[in-house]
Amino acid sequence: MRAMYSVVILALSTFIVNMGASMMTPFLPVYAKSFGATLGIEIGLFTSMFLLTRIFMNYYSGKKSDRLGRKRLIVLGSVICAFSSFLFAIPVGWYAILGVRALQGVGSAMVWVPSTALLGDLIPRGRRGFAMGVYNSLSMAGWVLGPGLGGVVQGYFRTACLMSLEGSFQAVFFAFALLQAAALVLVFAVIREPGVRHGGEAEDEVSHGMDVSVKRSLLVMSLLVFSFAFIVALIEPLLVYHAQLAFGLSADEVTSSMTVVYLASGGLVIGAQLVAGLLADRFSKKVIIAVSALAAQALAFLMPFAVDVANVGFLIVLWYGFFSLATPAYLALLQDLFPQRLRGTLTGAFLTIFDLGSLAGPILGFSVYDNVSAALPFIMSGMLGILTVIAFFAYVREPAREGREMRKTD
Repeated sequence: MRAMYSVVILALSTFIVNMGASMMTPFLPVYAKSFGATLGIEIGLFTSMFLLTRIFMNYYSGKKSDRLGRKRLIVLGSVICAFSSFLFAIPVGWYAILGVRALQGVGSAMVWVPSTALLGDLIPRGRRGFAMGVYNSLSMAGWVLGPGLGGVVQGYFRTACLMSLEGSFQAVFFAFALLQAAALVLVFAVIREPGVRHGGEAEDEVSHGMDVSVKRSLLVMSLLVFSFAFIVALIEPLLVYHAQLAFGLSADEVTSSMTVVYLASGGLVIGAQLVAGLLADRFSKKVIIAVSALAAQALAFLMPFAVDVANVGFLIVLWYGFFSLATPAYLALLQDLFPQRLRGTLTGAFLTIFDLGSLAGPILGFSVYDNVSAALPFIMSGMLGILTVIAFFAYVREPAREGREMRKTD
C-alpha cells in the first residue's frame, strides 16, 4: 500500500510537469504568431526544441539516478520546470522562447526518467501493469488535459478578467509555475526510495549479460517506442493546425473547440489506462498492445477525411483512448525486461528513443503537410504503426507472469 501511495505522488508530479509542457497547445499557433512565427514548421520547432534537449538529458538522467538516487534528480527537475514556466510569461522574441522551451525539456527529463525507473524499483513484476496504469493515466493525462486546462485558464482571464490576448497567455504560465512549485514540495516531503536490491529479479542477467531473446525483445521494443512517439507527436499539434486551416476557424474558435476535445480525451485517457493496467497484469501484454495500437492506426487513416470540427473531435478522442489501452502494457513490459541495476540507464535510453520519435514527428509531419499533401502525414503515421506492431508481435518475448514462474518451480 505504501508503494502505491508513492506511485500516486510520482504520477501527480509527472502530471503537472507534462501539463506545463502541453498547456499552450490550443493557442500555440496564435501565441507563436504574436512573437513573429509565421510558418507551420516554426510551430513544429516549438515542440521539437523541448524534445531535442530532453533527448540529450534522458540517458544522462537515468544513468545518474542509478548512481546518485532517483529523488535528487526529480526535485531538481521540478525546480527547472517551474522556472521555465515562469519565463514563458516574459515578453521576448520567438527564438528566446524556443530557448526557454529547451530548458523546459531539460527539467522534464530529470523528472520523467527517474520517476519511471523508481516506479519499477518500488513495484514487483506481477503488479506493474496496474501501477503503470495508475502512473501513466495521470502522467499522460497531463499531456492530454494540459491543453484543455490551459485553454480554460486562458479563456477565464480573457473573458472574465477582460485581459488582452497576450495577457491571458501570461496568466496561464504564471498559474502553472505555481502548480509545479507545489509538486516540488510534495515530492521532496513524501517520496522515499528503496536501496538497490540484491539477489532479486534479473540479477543473473546483470552479472552475466542478457540472453539473446531479451536483447532481441528490447531491440524490437525500441522500434515500437519510436513508432508510438512519432505518431503521437505528429498527430497532436498537426490536427489543431489542420482544423484551423481546413474549417477556417478564428483564433478564439480553434482554441475553444480544441479545449473541449482535449478535456474529453483526458477523461478517457485516465479511465482507459486504469482498466488497461489491470488487464496487463491478468492477460497477455503483447495482445493488449497489438490490438489497441492497430485500432488507433485505423483511426489515423480517417482523420484527414473529417468533415467538421465535431468529426475531428470524435476521432481524436477515440484515438487517444486506444493508445491509452496500449501504454500501461508496453511500459510494464519494458520494466519487466530491464535488469534492476540498469533500470535507470535503460529507462533513460528508451525514453531517449521515445523523444527521438517525438522530435521527428512534428518536423516531418508539418513539412509534408505544408509542401506535399494535407492527408499524407496521417496516412504515413498509420502505415508506420501497423508495420511496427507486426514486428513487435512476431519477435518480442513476454516474460512469464510470477504466478506461472512459481508453478514451474513447484
